[in-house]
Amino acid sequence: MLTNAVEISKEAANIDHPKVVMIAYQPSSDGSKGEVYVYGCGRYAAGRTKAVLEGLPSSDALSASITRDHAAELSSVLRKQSRSASALIGVTMAEQAFEGKNPETGVSSWGSFAVMSGELYLTHLHDADASGKYDSIWTRVDDLASEPGDPLTALALQTNVLSRVGKVKGVGDAIDFRTTPLPGVIAAKLGANFVALLGEINRGSFATGGKWGNGPGTADQLWPAASV
Repeated sequence: MLTNAVEISKEAANIDHPKVVMIAYQPSSDGSKGEVYVYGCGRYAAGRTKAVLEGLPSSDALSASITRDHAAELSSVLRKQSRSASALIGVTMAEQAFEGKNPETGVSSWGSFAVMSGELYLTHLHDADASGKYDSIWTRVDDLASEPGDPLTALALQTNVLSRVGKVKGVGDAIDFRTTPLPGVIAAKLGANFVALLGEINRGSFATGGKWGNGPGTADQLWPAASV
């Protein structure tokens, strides 16, 4: 989930975009299980991965943001941990910062988001977006992922956006595209639990050499417009 959020949100260093990954937990509507969502957002692509936890670890909805750099480091550590058949990872989120102590070093740390392997803290971080600066973005991702849309018959995307989609983990063998209520943004469903929102190329400005992403395009790189 962290890998998907990091990969889908990758942009060039000079392109402004959220530098955080958001992790949210909420109980299901029937109160029988918990659902975890991890979000990432770049300028030209965003994504959300869902995991269902059987049983109900908490009846409270909670969320925390960590930096993309921390998310990338943590995903690498967790991949190594998961190679062990006995690996059991614990995640703790809280509205207020809490203290944790590394049993190997005895050093205390504080934060509102912690990931542990047994009693060993793999990471213990403060919320990277405590002010909720990016809350509207995660809400927009949820809205566009859930709103109905129409299948697509013509689509032009940046090649680097497609390469990000190709790095998404834990998905099926198909990508199903549809429109969204936001012009120029399409939704892609990969497997049961991952949804991506992808920015389309503006055909008009691209075909006339307008700048998009890394530079100007030309009309001969797109299919001719259908005649009416």
